[in-house]
Amino acid sequence: MLKDIVQSHCIRGRVLSVKNIMKEELKRTSLFKDETKLSIDYTPSELPHRDEIIRKLAHLFKALIENPGGASKKVIITGTTGTGKTAVAKRFGAMIQEVAEEKKINLHYTHVNCRQYRTAFMILNRIIQSFNPKFPKRGFNVSELLQILSTEILNKEDAYILLCLDEIDTLSSSSEDLEIIYHLTRIEDESLNSKQRLSLIAIAKNDSFKKNIDPSISSTFQCSTIHLEQYSSSQLKDILNARVKEAFFDGTVLNEAINLISDFASESGDARYALELLWAAGKYADEDNSAQITPEFCRKAKVNLDPGIKREVIQSLNLHQKLVLLAIARHLKNTQKAYITMGEFQKSYSIICEEYGIKPHGYTKMWEHVKELTSISEFLSAKVTKLEDKPGQTTSLRLNVPIGLFEQILENEVKIQRSTTPLAPSFW
Repeated sequence: MLKDIVQSHCIRGRVLSVKNIMKEELKRTSLFKDETKLSIDYTPSELPHRDEIIRKLAHLFKALIENPGGASKKVIITGTTGTGKTAVAKRFGAMIQEVAEEKKINLHYTHVNCRQYRTAFMILNRIIQSFNPKFPKRGFNVSELLQILSTEILNKEDAYILLCLDEIDTLSSSSEDLEIIYHLTRIEDESLNSKQRLSLIAIAKNDSFKKNIDPSISSTFQCSTIHLEQYSSSQLKDILNARVKEAFFDGTVLNEAINLISDFASESGDARYALELLWAAGKYADEDNSAQITPEFCRKAKVNLDPGIKREVIQSLNLHQKLVLLAIARHLKNTQKAYITMGEFQKSYSIICEEYGIKPHGYTKMWEHVKELTSISEFLSAKVTKLEDKPGQTTSLRLNVPIGLFEQILENEVKIQRSTTPLAPSFW
């Protein structure tokens, strides 16, 4: 009896504790105004640097508005991860559906992700449920679902559909599942002079998926292909700045942080990755009760999403390479900036060498260390930038890892190497 009472109190105590934790968390202030605006499921009303792509889609699909049912249109959108393929398709789909409603055309845009809906049955069920959410998920085969879509929905309701098959290259490889593409695009071919009620947008990383399917099916994709190029650093900066306005309170995200994230993500041109970094940096700033998102929170976010600091890589560096990295880390830590110029670095490097009683290398040798580090390690990156106060250019350096932990590791490594090779520094 006593045991039961104690156990009951313990359980109730844990519940109360969890509730208190949640209440305390809800009371905490946050830099986020609406963090859902950084979600991959959110499609903003404006898509920086994708207006021309949307304009091209409007040109290709305008017949759906001008002459409904006159022809079936098909387009493939290709591009690597994070180039905006899904966002472009969804934004265009919403736009054309809105215009159709204004003109009293019963046009539905339906977006189906083939990674989630991988079979013919699942795809058809998803399409029908976009018209009738209460349609049962079981009880019909593929042929019956095709008939219901054609006869009971499209023809009976005088409806049209712009179907987007996203990540079509992940569709199940079974013949029945691949043939759904063929059947959907020819859904009205059995009747003479029937209206063409289904048009298609297919999204894939590239169009190589056509090589793995039957020629009769791949012929469906003898159509326009729109390729989305990777975003540049400046384009990613525009995307991030637009989302910052929606997701964060004014003045809480430093420009240095935006610049750093855009450069991190520009190596892959991936806007999705950039937004994930921004979200994670915001979470780190909230956790630290910071009033702003600084470059250091961005570095922490990168390590959280990427592999962390590899000590074995640091240990493999020579003494002056470690001093170079330590000089950069110290300067960025003290200035709270994302970058250090070569002029600033040279001064910081001299100070670090003096601190450890080591003769600094000259500019040429020091520059060689920098070039080696950017090529052999993931810690350091460089880019050419314009000088702020005078004509010309300089090389700016950035760290891709959190400075606090990185500085501690480097300091320890330098001390160890100095104690084991006291005469080495002058001859490196």
